[in-house]
Amino acid sequence: MTSPSQTSVFHPEHHAHLIPYMAAIYASGINIDRTTAIGPFLPPLSLERLLIWWKDRIAEHQARTRIIILLLPPSENANQKPKGEDLRGIAMVELDQSQAGDFRGVIDLLIVGQKFRRQGGGRSLIQACEYESARKGRSLLTAKTETDSASELAFKSCGYVEVGKIPNFSRTSVDAATKRGVTLFYKEILLQTQQSRTTAGA
Repeated sequence: MTSPSQTSVFHPEHHAHLIPYMAAIYASGINIDRTTAIGPFLPPLSLERLLIWWKDRIAEHQARTRIIILLLPPSENANQKPKGEDLRGIAMVELDQSQAGDFRGVIDLLIVGQKFRRQGGGRSLIQACEYESARKGRSLLTAKTETDSASELAFKSCGYVEVGKIPNFSRTSVDAATKRGVTLFYKEILLQTQQSRTTAGA
């Protein structure tokens, strides 16, 4: 039986060695079972191009315009670096940088490794995205997922409101003529850290 998972915000000094594994789990979702959220790539994938893409996302994380969350097994030693095979899933939030939208974020990646699905990992990643976004002053999150996918069910189970569906939104790995639809969601999130302080001071 697989052990419970925990989420962790990506820290370069602690997780940089996981970048190839992050690229691999992302590629697996595209190449094998097409569960990765709709994104920029189609197979066959160029590993070099994929690694460059991930390094760009990590640069955004370091610039605090993006949040990267990892799904890992529990660790009793906070200083112990996780192994590559420990990586179970990834989620990312792009933080709107405009003056008019500095309260918004977009969950633009949610993927759980095939061996670790149906164990609450997707929900844990979404909740971590909400918590970390709220800590950065974001009160509204949006997301788009492939229609009728596991990710769509995960967002619904976490209380996201479906806005609508767009058919034939993105090409698929089946062939150039085949397209898939997306479902659009939003959720107004509460600043949990402020709630905790209010409760503690009551």
